[in-house]
Amino acid sequence: MKKTILFLGLFVLALHTYVFADTYIFTDDDLVYVYWEPGYKTYQSYTEYKADSSYETGEVNDALWYYRCLTYFYPDYYKGWWGIIRCYSGNFKNLDFVDSDEYISKLSKSDYASYENNEGKKVLDLWEKQLPEIINARKERAAAEAKKRADNSYDMKFVRHNGLLEQYNGSDPEVLIPEDVTIIGEGAFRQTTIERIVFHKNVKEIQKDAFANCGLLKEVVIPPTVTTIGEGAFCQCMNLESVEIPGSIEKMPANLFQGCTRLKTVTIGNGVKEIGKCFTSCEGLSTILIPPSVKTIGPFAFSGCKNLKTVTIMSNDVEIGKRAFYGTQLEDKEKLSSRFGSFIFY
Repeated sequence: MKKTILFLGLFVLALHTYVFADTYIFTDDDLVYVYWEPGYKTYQSYTEYKADSSYETGEVNDALWYYRCLTYFYPDYYKGWWGIIRCYSGNFKNLDFVDSDEYISKLSKSDYASYENNEGKKVLDLWEKQLPEIINARKERAAAEAKKRADNSYDMKFVRHNGLLEQYNGSDPEVLIPEDVTIIGEGAFRQTTIERIVFHKNVKEIQKDAFANCGLLKEVVIPPTVTTIGEGAFCQCMNLESVEIPGSIEKMPANLFQGCTRLKTVTIGNGVKEIGKCFTSCEGLSTILIPPSVKTIGPFAFSGCKNLKTVTIMSNDVEIGKRAFYGTQLEDKEKLSSRFGSFIFY
């Protein structure tokens, strides 16, 4: 009995442009090459079970992956949004997290009211209860950030010219990118001790090796204003665990996360068209969801991801390069090989 699923999602409505918040509800007839454990009549029921059980046993990253699958295929089904919020809030203990407003809005528009236990309604009520405290906390953080940005001694840690951040000379664990910076230059933060980076809406580009070898960096959320990212921008960040790539970045270049051995959670936004050789030796990666916008998965893209077991490819119009999944533990390799060729593994 398979404990994980491996499927290739096909979008049968060729003229229908799918976006993350679309209201179209997929059925199992829309999915081809879908495999799940016997005993579950539908992909939806199986994935819901896997998401909830993973969370309850402490596998939060796996749970988040399954909940995201639900929101992709069934965006009006409340359990997906409910589950994503559950993961980010620590079982609803604190709803003050990045993009919580967006997820709460998605949940409020979903079909939670038709379900017996009404968990969605409970989360919305909790949001309303916590909202005054959340607003105050965010105001305080914004004021603290503004004060820090205005501090001349802090500002002098950034060497920059005409919007290009050339070098960071500080040792702060949390770094706020100055608001006049539009480009983070090549190697600007290489081998620094930063643990968290706060971008802003003016950043448009992250150049080659910008954050390479930042051994203490744990989480990266790239804003949707960024359209270009250079090779090896986050390579060898040995403690990096979570990454969000916006759909505004069409191409994920070579060595982007090469050697990030603890990387567990990767969110690739719908809009990304090409995934290059960027996840090599990401040994902590066990699941990955490839959005429908991706047309190319380059050679060696996920090679050496020895714990990668589950991949979801949400388009039937995608090319996969040689040894893209070399050294992985993907199940149903024969079915993938028959569709794309055995060269994607060997």
